[in-house]
Amino acid sequence: MKDFLPILLLAGIIMLIVGMAYYEPVNAQVSESATQTLQANVTETVAITATWNSAENGTIDLGNLPADNVEKEWQGGNTAEEVHSYSNVAIDLYVRASGNLTNGTNNITISNLKYADYGASVAKTSFTTTYVQVLGNWGPPEHLGSLTVPVDLYLTVPLGARPGLYTTTIYHAAVQAGGTAPSSP
Repeated sequence: MKDFLPILLLAGIIMLIVGMAYYEPVNAQVSESATQTLQANVTETVAITATWNSAENGTIDLGNLPADNVEKEWQGGNTAEEVHSYSNVAIDLYVRASGNLTNGTNNITISNLKYADYGASVAKTSFTTTYVQVLGNWGPPEHLGSLTVPVDLYLTVPLGARPGLYTTTIYHAAVQAGGTAPSSP
């Protein structure tokens, strides 16, 4: 058996050398460039905001007013009311109020609160509790931009209105141009 050991060792070395000679590693083909198609579907976006004195969705503060039955005006613009569109499609813009201006059991009727302009010479109109379209087919803005329109507000505080803080909520809503008018909020 001792005589076969060198032959077995030699046979093992030969098999190792032959195995290494036939071994072919797998390599990827290298190229100077590679291309892939990427796709992303951008969907329609309807997005607006309202500002008062440049504060986004802030409280509209008309200040201290006398009960004198005289209509007061606040012209829209960056120091008063504005609506901004960031939509990537044309929109229809609507407005409404939640109801009368109230202070406990006291109220100022909603017909004494009016809006106008919207950058489209919208006539002075009393707010209602249902949405009214004020702009149609508005926009869209340029790429990465926004569109802004001023909103003029008017309020008549009737004679005899009790002192106190009166409130209501103004709603602006938008839908894609030609869409169904909003019904809430």
